[in-house]
Parts: sequence; C-alpha cells; structure tokens
Amino acid sequence: MSFKYLSIVILAFAIPTLCHGATIQKVPVQSRLTGVTVYQDRAQTVRTASLNLKPGTHLIAVEGLPVLLQDDSIRVEGSGTARVTIAGIDVKRKFLEQTSEKRGKELENEMRALERKIGSLDAKKAGIAAQKSFLESIKVAWGDRISKELAIGKPSSAELMDAAGFVGSGIAKAEEQFRDIDAEKRQIKEKIDALKRQKNEVTGSLRKEAKTVEITLDVAKEGNFNLNLSGVVSKATWEPAYDVRLAPDGQTAEITFRALVRQQTGEDWNNVALTLSTARPSAGGAPPEMNPWRLSLYRPVPPRMVYAAAMPAPAPRAESFRAMKKAARPDNDENLAGSEISEEPAPADAVFQTAQVSTETTSVSFRIPKPVDVTGDNSQQSSVISIDRVPVTTEYVAVPKLSPSVYLTAELVNKAAWPLLPGQIKIFTGNTFIGTAMMKKVAAGEKYVLPFGSDDQVTVKREEKKQHKEGGMFGSSRMGYLYKVEANNFRKEPQTLTVKDQIPLAGDNEIKVSLEEALLKPTEKKDDGTVLWKLKMAPGEKKEFSYEILVEYPKDRKISGL
Repeated sequence: MSFKYLSIVILAFAIPTLCHGATIQKVPVQSRLTGVTVYQDRAQTVRTASLNLKPGTHLIAVEGLPVLLQDDSIRVEGSGTARVTIAGIDVKRKFLEQTSEKRGKELENEMRALERKIGSLDAKKAGIAAQKSFLESIKVAWGDRISKELAIGKPSSAELMDAAGFVGSGIAKAEEQFRDIDAEKRQIKEKIDALKRQKNEVTGSLRKEAKTVEITLDVAKEGNFNLNLSGVVSKATWEPAYDVRLAPDGQTAEITFRALVRQQTGEDWNNVALTLSTARPSAGGAPPEMNPWRLSLYRPVPPRMVYAAAMPAPAPRAESFRAMKKAARPDNDENLAGSEISEEPAPADAVFQTAQVSTETTSVSFRIPKPVDVTGDNSQQSSVISIDRVPVTTEYVAVPKLSPSVYLTAELVNKAAWPLLPGQIKIFTGNTFIGTAMMKKVAAGEKYVLPFGSDDQVTVKREEKKQHKEGGMFGSSRMGYLYKVEANNFRKEPQTLTVKDQIPLAGDNEIKVSLEEALLKPTEKKDDGTVLWKLKMAPGEKKEFSYEILVEYPKDRKISGL
C-alpha cells in the first residue's frame, strides 16, 4: 500500500472522530407562558424564551413543560437580531427530583409525636377518672354514717361543710380537667388530619413527570433571539353561559354572554393572553369518507382466526400560533386636565370589558382584552364575551292539560355575527331571578324563544264538561270528550296568549279521531297532535271557547290510550 493511499485512509477515519469529539453544550432555559387558545376539549399554548446567542451551534433545552403537552403538536419558531437556523427538535421526558420524599418522612414523624401526646393525655384522663371515682365513693359511704353521727352531735356543721366542699370541689375540678383534655385532644387531632393531607399531597407528587424540548440552533450572526414554542395540551375546556334580563316594559332584553374556562393541564396560566375558539379540532378538518357497503352470506369465523386491532387515527395537526403570539396590553391611561365645575357629575353604571371577536371561515375566536390567570386546579374562570340589548316579542303560553300556570315567553333574534353555543341561561325579569334554562345552538340571524316564568295576572282554566259513549253507524263505538277553556287577561296591557292542547293520534286505520264543535277554530294543527289557539286579548278581557275530541272505532274491538 502506497503512502499516499494510506494517508487518505487515515484521514477518512479521523474526520468523523474529530466531528464526534466536538460536543455541543446544553443550555437550559426557562420559558414564559404568554398566550393560550382554548378549544372545547383542549388548548394550544405559546411560551417565549429570550436568548442572547453567539455564532456557533447551541442546544437550547426548554425545561419544566407539562407532561400533557402532545409531542407531535410542538412547533418552534422565533425572530430577533441574530441570524438563526433551527436544525432540530427533540422531546424528552424526565422525572422531577424526589426532594419531597424527605418531607414525607418529616411529616410522618410529626404525626407520630402528636399521637404519643394523645396517648399521654388519655393516661392523664384515666388518673383523673380514678380520683373522681374515689371522691364519689366517699360521698356514697358518708351517707349512712353522717345520718347516725348527727344524732349524737358529731360531726359539727362546720366539719360537715368542710367535708362536703372537699368532695364537691374535687369532683368539679375533675370534670373541668376532662373538658380541657378533650379540647386539647381535638386540637391535636385536627393537626394530625392536616399533616395527613400534606403527606398525601407530597407522596402523590413523588414521581411527578415533566417534559423538556431540546432545540438545536445554528447561529451565523450574534444577536438577540426570541424563541416561541407552541403545543397542544389536553384537560382544558371552555363553555358558554348566559344571563338574560327582560326589561320592565317587555320590549327589550339584555343578553350577557360569558365564557367559563377550566383547566388541569399541569401548570397555572398566569398573566396570559387568552383566546377562546369555537373551532373543534376533534371533529377533524374533512368530512368522513364512506366505505363500500357490501353484503354477503354469513359464514362463522373459525376460532383460530384473530383480527388485528385497528391503528388509531393520527392526532390533528396543531394550528399555527402566529395569531396568538401578541399578548394583550392594556391601553395607557391619559391624564386629562379640565376646569373645575360646580355641579357634581351624575352617577354612571359600571360597564363590563368585553372580548374582541374575530370571525374566521368556519369558526369564531374571542380574544380577552387583558391578560388573565387560570389556575390548574379545575376552578372556574369567567370572562365576559359580549353584552347586547335586543328587541323581543313577548307572548304568554298555557298548557292547561298539564299545568294551571301561564308562562311568559319571548322571541328573540340572534343579532350577533356568530352563533350562540349551547349553555346554561340564568333568566331575570329586571333584577328578579326567575330560574335557569338551556340555550340551544342558535345560528347568526336565527330566531329563538326563551322562557321567563309564570305570571298570575294571566289565567287559563280548562274544564272537561262530559264524557260519553254511544253506538255509531255500521256497528262502531264512539267516545267524545268535550272541553271548555276560559282565559283572562288581568293586565293593563294587551297580551297575546297561546293555548296548547292535543288530540290523540290514531295508530290504526280503523280508528278515526276528529276535533268537533270547535266554534273557535284552532290557529294551528301539528303532525304530532298538538293544537294551538292564539288569542289576542285586550286589557281585562275574558275569552271562552269549547271543543270536543271525538274518537270512533269498531264496536267489537278494545282501544288503549283513552
């Protein structure tokens, strides 16, 4: 082998060795959570780390990330005066240091010392109980002896009082010591219970996990660099809630739309820019595909055959977080100087700060204008999204077959540019709380009806006048129900009242059902048998109407449901 060829071979083996020996130093950094977008079943978080980088290769380790952070959702980007190339991203798990194990043993020792103290108190109580029993035995034994000796002048009254005082004060002191010991034992037991709770919390976190994201950066030019890391976490949610207040005149209603946020992601969200989205990543981005629908004769599967489990669907790709990076900053207050005025300004009602709404193609985002705190213990954080005053059309509704009450309802139109999502409604008339209801999903521009409780100033009575059977033509049986309805409007304003009833639905062609003798024709008949009378009533007006439900069926057959 020639010298030239040997030199090439040595150089070829030496180059990888030199490169491998050039180790990259890991630089641990702490990031700051700056923005969170919450969906109905997860959240996307954005955290920032500020770096000062020099030319070369750097391994940046972003530590202390929650274990619920999904590995495949992690995205990294950044900007600054440094010229940086992101060369690689690696996610690692690790257990936190088990420093709490020592604390658990300390708490155990404290509990043992308190339990020994309780034992000492029990022993002291037993000794006092023996003294009390002795004094009580003296009191019993003296009973016969004193009655005999008093006859011969012994003991004297002074000696008797001294003896009685000795026994009485001894028993009273024993009772007092019992109470003191029991009170001290209760305090010690409360301390032991508190220590047990602390120990459970400590021992539950002995094997707490965390994640670290290691990012390889190739720096060509020195400068500052703001690193942004985003990712999706589970156990976060938000749900809508509504307050609806009907104005005293019944012409308008104020709707307060709130968002209730909860999370158990493994970390607190402190001073973050919060955005709430109606998007549903769990539903996927495309409609489901239908597979061919095939039919075949049934053939039993031999027992030896085993089917492989289906592979889980890939997690949805995390959305870009560029729109989330900008943190909410309160506007600077302006100092306004004005001339003094003699009159005191009129008081003004407090107003709520509402969210900034961003309508996207298939979803809506609500950005809370100021940074908020959301603790990781699943407690509720409430933010006001919007407050709107909308016109309403009120109407009274009665179902006298089921309830004697008459209920006020209001028809509204969703004037917002976004749909109203399902959630609980708290209903008020003025400042009076009426009750709760559930909001159904209402599209923008869609009408919906809300209940506002019963009203005793509008009444409806339904009376069954008669029930009869009689033979019909062609050997049929007939059964009729005659009803009389009386409605009263005791209010000073005209009202609209809808009275609901129903007629039975025939489940057989041989059964005939009809509505007879209805002098006031129903306003509407529905396919489910519901019959509606819409009454326009003047102030103080009374209206009456009657109708009969007639059922005809074969005479030799029995009918059920009547």
